[in-house]
Amino acid sequence: MLTRILTSLVGIPLVVALILLGGPILRYTMLTISCIGLYELYHVLGKKHKPLVEVGYSVTILFFIFLSFWMEHYLIYIALTAIILLVYMVIFYPKYNLTDVALTLFSVVYVGLLFSFIVLITDLKYGAFWIWLIVLSSWGSDTFAYFTGVLCGKHKLAPKLSPKKTIEGSIGGVIGAGVLGYIYAVIYTHYFFIELRSLAYLSVGIVVLGAILSQFGDLAASAIKRFFEQKDFGYILPGHGGILDRFDSFLFVSPLIYVVAFFAEKIIG
Repeated sequence: MLTRILTSLVGIPLVVALILLGGPILRYTMLTISCIGLYELYHVLGKKHKPLVEVGYSVTILFFIFLSFWMEHYLIYIALTAIILLVYMVIFYPKYNLTDVALTLFSVVYVGLLFSFIVLITDLKYGAFWIWLIVLSSWGSDTFAYFTGVLCGKHKLAPKLSPKKTIEGSIGGVIGAGVLGYIYAVIYTHYFFIELRSLAYLSVGIVVLGAILSQFGDLAASAIKRFFEQKDFGYILPGHGGILDRFDSFLFVSPLIYVVAFFAEKIIG
């Protein structure tokens, strides 16, 4: 527990600083995090399969480099990645099979593409406002869920995937995140983003829905680890595990917030 707390004391200010800096620094930090996440996932997948590691890294790096130009054509990116993987399979057959190709494509989408939404959110006009909704939905929910579960958790949420999670903790996490979202929205739309005041309650709804999705993100990661009989994805973050262990909920929440924020900004102009 002490190691976990110490890592958080160092890691949280670093995350805050990166978000505040934004721009190229955040973009290439997220690329680095994505590559580490891919390494962790490929290490797990490699226990039973042979993902095309070189292709996975290459297309992820290229995607982040051209992110601003490619995002509106992301379906083309996914299609080209699939074609490249299939060509690679043909050239090196029978070393790689269709399962290896599918898992490689899944890894690129699950890690590289979903992490990229964090960068895309900061590129929005009011990205400095929206980006913190990810933190509140994910880590805010996780914190409230943990303490609620410790204090009054009795009924298991998903015992086969995560034995320690409880229904009470899950509900407490969603409510707690909603409260944090309301406080955040009221303060920031009053002092910093006055033009977004009409979206204060929308922000609360986003955080609540995001908190629910964040728990699915966490359980989805647990399902992958359970299937491959792995406790953690990695060990780069002492007390927390790997990058994917700590940021798995971000992967589910970020696309939601980007889509809602994108259309909200279109409406308010």
